[in-house]
Amino acid sequence: MSWVWHTAGAEGRAWMLRTIEQDGIRWTPPPPLPVHGKSPSPMTLRQRVGVLLGLWPVKAPAGRRSLPAEATVLKALDTAAVCALYEEAGRLRLGLGKGGPWLQAHLDPGGVHYLVPDPADYYWPGSPDGQGGTIRWWQCTALLRMCDGEQVSGMVAVLPETFTALPSTRPRRKQVRLVHLARATERDTYLWGRDHEAECDPQRCGYIPEAADPPPSD
Repeated sequence: MSWVWHTAGAEGRAWMLRTIEQDGIRWTPPPPLPVHGKSPSPMTLRQRVGVLLGLWPVKAPAGRRSLPAEATVLKALDTAAVCALYEEAGRLRLGLGKGGPWLQAHLDPGGVHYLVPDPADYYWPGSPDGQGGTIRWWQCTALLRMCDGEQVSGMVAVLPETFTALPSTRPRRKQVRLVHLARATERDTYLWGRDHEAECDPQRCGYIPEAADPPPSD
């Protein structure tokens, strides 16, 4: 109800209140939805110690096998490489990540982006894929640099062999710090795209809404 209430608009909320009142129900509207700030949450003391010790933040759920060593790496990618990963996920219908013209137009063309396998418990490799098989890809968290310089989070499914083939060029301690940063960045491509929509212009972004896809959502 909270999401419906805050996205219904003034007329929609008035209709909801009238309908609820007519049914004789006492109801208090929900508080505002949480706002995802542009700045990531600061690291805790324990996380800072983990960075100093080089401890990898991604842990296996209880009773599950840890990710292999080749998955406990953060990769630095250029924009072309990021778009290629999203395109592969869409082409293979892996289920996570949507690229297309919108993403390509709004990423910083000269920016550096980061990618790390970071599966949720229900996407952990070997879990049922809903089609009678098991998940064979890695759910990856992406830290993307947008065209205005802001860093936002994203999500994309990547095949193990595709991820392993990507070069790794960052020192281990910096990798760990960047993993924490990526996981602490709540603002994602969808929220960035929603705020950018009012000023999005083909002359500025090179993106034509009528001929391309909307902002990706995770």
